[in-house]
Amino acid sequence: MHKAVLALLGVALVPLPAAAQWREPAPAPGYRAGQPVVLGPAAAPETAEALPWEALRQQLGKRNRVMLFWEAELEGEVATRYREVETLDRHGHAAVTRSEGVDRDRYGHVGTSVAGADAGMHQRSERFLEAEAPAAPRVEGESRQIRAHFMEQLRQGGVRFIDRALATRLAGAAVEGERPNVHAIETRALAGHADYLLQVTSAVDLQSASGRAFHVVLLDVADGGTVLEFQTQAAPPAAAPGRYVATANGFERQAAAAPGLADVARVLALETARRMQGAL
Repeated sequence: MHKAVLALLGVALVPLPAAAQWREPAPAPGYRAGQPVVLGPAAAPETAEALPWEALRQQLGKRNRVMLFWEAELEGEVATRYREVETLDRHGHAAVTRSEGVDRDRYGHVGTSVAGADAGMHQRSERFLEAEAPAAPRVEGESRQIRAHFMEQLRQGGVRFIDRALATRLAGAAVEGERPNVHAIETRALAGHADYLLQVTSAVDLQSASGRAFHVVLLDVADGGTVLEFQTQAAPPAAAPGRYVATANGFERQAAAAPGLADVARVLALETARRMQGAL
């Protein structure tokens, strides 16, 4: 037994050739000898987000025409009311003439003057019809940007957006008369050109990333049924922490990028699409 142990120790103490011995690794370019190598940051784990676009495209099928009411809702009136308005324009004028002369009598020179005046008035009246017809609100600024990104995202799911103004004009092209029923024309535009009516309105919400909270309603034009209705802040997920960068104060972590309007629109579109999947 002792002989076996001594034999093993003898093998362990045998000197190894220089090539087989451990050596300090050569420093990387730009580093001094004896300094540890600085490793690069680990890659952030990639989490694949399940997108609903293909499933939504299949569910919509041929009934994929959507008329979007952005910051607007369908009115409940079925007829357009009119009222006659009369405007009265009055204009007055006056002209004054004056003449002076000198007369002579036995007492000396006497001045005389004669004044005359001419006055008149013109009156013009105009009658026109004022209609209480539905009208799409003007969308500008940030709301317009969010709408554009929102529509761009939903188009990936096969949604075909129908322009409200153009569809209404097409439906009312053959209508004649001074008092058309614009509400009925808009209804025909919906029934003839769209399968769904999507209404998106918003209200101020200082707690949300965009400063607004959204209310979304999807209506089926065929039977008037409410397909879905929900409210959301459309808050984008928290951004990943920034990388460490070398600064005058040492290594500091970069601030995470703040979410933009495109991020809010993308979240709103994704939430709408996923809810449509469960409701259609």
